[in-house]
Amino acid sequence: MYMDMEAPAPPTVDPPPGEDAYFATLIAGLEEIAADELRERIPDATVLGAVRGRLFFSRSDPAREALNLLTIEHLHAYVDQFHGISSQRAGLECIEERMAEIDLDGAVRLHACLHPSPRRPSFRITAKRAGEHEYNSVEISAAAGAGVVQRYGWDVDLEEYDYDVRVYVKNDTALVGLRLSPEALSRRARILHTAASLNPTVAHAMCRISEPQESEVVLDPMCGAGTILIERNRLAGPGILLGGDLHANPVEIARKNLAAAELTCALVQWDARRLPLVRRSVDAVICNLPWGRRIGSHRANRHLYPAFVRELSRVLRPGGRAVLLTQEKRLLTRLVRGSDALTMMRQLSLSLSGMHPTIYVVTREDNT
Repeated sequence: MYMDMEAPAPPTVDPPPGEDAYFATLIAGLEEIAADELRERIPDATVLGAVRGRLFFSRSDPAREALNLLTIEHLHAYVDQFHGISSQRAGLECIEERMAEIDLDGAVRLHACLHPSPRRPSFRITAKRAGEHEYNSVEISAAAGAGVVQRYGWDVDLEEYDYDVRVYVKNDTALVGLRLSPEALSRRARILHTAASLNPTVAHAMCRISEPQESEVVLDPMCGAGTILIERNRLAGPGILLGGDLHANPVEIARKNLAAAELTCALVQWDARRLPLVRRSVDAVICNLPWGRRIGSHRANRHLYPAFVRELSRVLRPGGRAVLLTQEKRLLTRLVRGSDALTMMRQLSLSLSGMHPTIYVVTREDNT
């Protein structure tokens, strides 16, 4: 798969004849996982490439099924990309001129396959910028919007719009798309939230990485709002799901979220440093550990993590695996490497809410 961290899009997005181009925005770092899900769930789709935070693909039929992908945030019809944008104020003129020339008709056609067509279209521009420029995202939106008005004469409506035209500017290149998903696809799975509730698309990616099998015993020892347990249940057949948390409030929130999802799960208020589980009884552990920011502190984690890693090696069966998300990278890496029972197999660095946590995949050795 093509990957260029500095580009807003692959150098060419060239779908096979008869196929339309799309791109999905997603949590940066999950591109490979999202591509695997796309291939699995929409086998006739063609993966065109990826850059950090975006996956490009094509298919011949309208991509309605792509709105059901569980590792992406938004789905867009790919429109075009253009280069040579000045970082100085003149760059805004270039953006307006290029947007006045750009053809949105194909994207509008794809939008009409998924949503009712408006009598008198209205639109807004959503712009995001990365790099050094003498202008900001709001100014990019105004310039791009002026170009669209010149070309199509649509009304501008920032709230009750029909079309959300996306313009992603990175350095001297702009990527243009038309949003097809009515809202972020991560807005699912929960009716209630905790202070640091995990994004469901990240939770789902973690569950996919765990290589889920039917009839497994799966544990989230610090389950919070229950997001991981809900997403794990989407992937495999009947098994045993176990979850718990130190405090009563998140356990009660998880209970309500699981009930709303019509999911049966054993939920217990417990201390993850002393789990009431027998040795080698769990096939998979999937957990969003405290990062020491909104929940806990680095000082508290220095006491929590060693005890948790000891419990992890105790309750995992031989050959079992753990998928762990944390910002405490050095601490967790040191503890796993110092364990006779555990082996670090894989790491995925994410960009999430302005932070850069890592997903770690850990397995338990057979001979300890």
